Formats: sequence, structure tokens, C-alpha cells
Amino acid sequence: MAYRFYRFLLIAVLLLLLAFVDPAFANWWIVRAADNKCLVVDIEPSGNDKDITKVGKDVYQTREQAEADVKEVCKEDPPPRTPGNAE
Repeated sequence: MAYRFYRFLLIAVLLLLLAFVDPAFANWWIVRAADNKCLVVDIEPSGNDKDITKVGKDVYQTREQAEADVKEVCKEDPPPRTPGNAE
């Protein structure tokens, strides 16, 4: 009888954990800072900071994918920034 209860409890806990896991937890982005240096970050850029620009694909599933793409995306020169230009 106790075996069935613990089995039910284990299944219930696993289902609760799966329900609350955030799928965005493992996403990565490539950003270019104001000094034109590219970085791989695990926090999505909000777009409110004008000194940081998201580059590359919209999102990467692993850090390794982002690191591999950063070599291609950031070797090209960034567009010149002009005063008053938001992008």
C-alpha cells in the first residue's frame, strides 16, 4: 500500500516540475556592445538599452551554437552609428 502512495507522489512531483520548467532557461543570444565587441549572453536583450544590439539569429538553443555563429556574425564590420539613429 505504501509503495503505491510513494509511486503516486513521485509521479505528481515530476509532473509539477515539468509544468514549471521555463523553456527559455537554456536560450542564448549574441549581442554587440557599444565598443563593437560581441558577447554570448544567456539573458535576452530587452531592446531598452541603446548601447547593446542583438545580432545573429533570434535565439540559440545552446551556448556552443552561439559561440560558433559569433565568429561568422561578428567578423563583419558593424554599421556605423550616427547620433540620433536608434539602431
